[in-house]
Amino acid sequence: MRSAVLIAIALMAGCRSCPDIKVPELVRVPVPTMVPVPAELTEPCAQVAKRDNTVGEAVRLANARKAALEECSKRMSQIRSLGTEVKP
Repeated sequence: MRSAVLIAIALMAGCRSCPDIKVPELVRVPVPTMVPVPAELTEPCAQVAKRDNTVGEAVRLANARKAALEECSKRMSQIRSLGTEVKP
């Protein structure tokens, strides 16, 4: 008799209604990835050597260094532009 009561209680407990379970929602988040930098953009900047101690050499050296600086600045701006791309 005792076992019949326990079975009846167990069956009635199983009939209790459960709240609706919500299935978790899948959320996709874009993850930024590193963009490889081309090898030609990572080459060292040109080093201009001094040849002699004349005024003409100083002018040549200043012009050569200015050209090297402009070329390096151009490469740095190209590298910075690579960082704005995001690949999902």
